[in-house]
Amino acid sequence: MNKSTSRLCPVCGSGERRLIYRQRFWDGPMGDGYDVVVCTDCGAGYADKIPSQAEMDRYYAEQSKYTNDQSDGTESPWDLKRFEATAGQIIPHLKKHDTRILDIGCATGGLLSVLKKRGFANLLGVDPSPVCAALAGRLHDVEVKVATLAQLSNWKERFDLIMMVGVLEHLHNVKEAISILSGLLNPGGILYCAVPDVEGLAACPNAPYQQFSIEHVNFFSSTSLRRVMAECCMTEIQRWKWVVEWREDVNEPILSALYKYSGNRAERIFDVITGPALDRYLASSSAGDRTILMKIASLVSKKESILVWGAGTLTRRLLASTRFSEANIVAFVDSNTCYQGRTLAGRPILSPRQIMDRNEPILVCSVSFSKEIILSIRNQYRILNRIITL
Repeated sequence: MNKSTSRLCPVCGSGERRLIYRQRFWDGPMGDGYDVVVCTDCGAGYADKIPSQAEMDRYYAEQSKYTNDQSDGTESPWDLKRFEATAGQIIPHLKKHDTRILDIGCATGGLLSVLKKRGFANLLGVDPSPVCAALAGRLHDVEVKVATLAQLSNWKERFDLIMMVGVLEHLHNVKEAISILSGLLNPGGILYCAVPDVEGLAACPNAPYQQFSIEHVNFFSSTSLRRVMAECCMTEIQRWKWVVEWREDVNEPILSALYKYSGNRAERIFDVITGPALDRYLASSSAGDRTILMKIASLVSKKESILVWGAGTLTRRLLASTRFSEANIVAFVDSNTCYQGRTLAGRPILSPRQIMDRNEPILVCSVSFSKEIILSIRNQYRILNRIITL
């Protein structure tokens, strides 16, 4: 996949930036990595040298990891808890139950299903993945149209509430997306947005550098999010800073807010939060990487044949930036059907069922999903191989 040679700041449009980290991936589905930079004109953080929006749209349409393949599409208890909390923020701002609601990047429709159970029936989702759209209909009986954000610019339908949960951090063309959505609002309509909160990343450890994932290309603070919305004439109504339990013992800081169209740009303010927050996150990631590097060194020295469960961000980063590729990896395993049948670092990516008769130890190359993966290995697939964790 081709990468753009340079990217202007998604918040202010400046081309001036300060490099703080180079993220690299081995044969990543959206390129081999990017530069994490801070805009010197407005202070926002973002990934530079990434694929175009059209290429990213194609990736989310064809290789979505939000189909929950490991659970036949159903959301986890942690996902449902997060959806309930999100609904709790939004519903007090809705005047009636026939409010016309649009959920952008809705995946399999979990948030829409929560609103449906709360009595809201005028619901519509949009997602670039046909698989996600079909699952939303089958699991929750909610309508989801297959479309990209750019395609919504031609829509004539208007909405009272548009939700964009975990979307803005994935987009190349941030301001274009906000402008398109603001144009789909009825007079007095509101936009709800939720993104990872860069200010809290260092205090919520996950796998090191995991927030610089294959998919995350914008890193928002409350200041940069408010400014990019203001650049599109959207005024903040209410804001929340909260922490969600992404998985057992894995937390993520979330910044969410409601906006309305004002027609006027607010004062342009400099983001003094993001730069120091990313520096703290880099320091915590570097410290967390030490244990992983020791594990990898041990695997390399032992030369023991292993299966690696997981072909996503962590695995591809370790292959590209450590000695992990020197380990005696005989195959990768992933429940994501989009990965299966491909190769990574010259090894095949297999489905879980393809290793049920093998006896090599399994290295679980995940932090957020490690406990779920181990339970799946033991209980769903009845695989008894020795398990190694990072």
